[in-house]
Amino acid sequence: MDLLAYSLVLIWPPYVANGLAVLASALPKRHPIDFGRRWRGSRIFGDGKTFEGFAIGLTLGTTIGWLPNLLYNVLSIGDAAVLSASALLGDLLGAFIKRRLCLPRGHPAFPLDQLDFLLMSLLVYSLYTYIPIAAIFISALITPAIHRATNIAAYRLRLKKEPW
Repeated sequence: MDLLAYSLVLIWPPYVANGLAVLASALPKRHPIDFGRRWRGSRIFGDGKTFEGFAIGLTLGTTIGWLPNLLYNVLSIGDAAVLSASALLGDLLGAFIKRRLCLPRGHPAFPLDQLDFLLMSLLVYSLYTYIPIAAIFISALITPAIHRATNIAAYRLRLKKEPW
């Protein structure tokens, strides 16, 4: 398998987890992970980070994210779960940082919005499995364009309020 294909299979679970967590916005009732609490004057994560979104992202990231492995056999289902969960934790870290910078919900913040989920997932995964540096570089290089395209699609499908 070439490096690009390996990189795409590796980053698919984090992409699915991070991208499909937004499906929780269609639910009538959601529960913020931070329980609406504040820290130093601002919300810890904000209303957009919910238990339902985390559960949806983890479930779909693990299952749908693992599917390319039927062809390439790169990741186990457990690997897909670790990559998905750590991507969602990376996204939470990005939201926490954005709140500390007093950025409003939905405000774009490059590179936090594009790379927080990916870099956290690759960092955690690399703690127990070797990832070639070139695969990390390729993943970080292609992610902003893919992230932008998927956000525009989610916006047009009315799953997001902003196209970024």
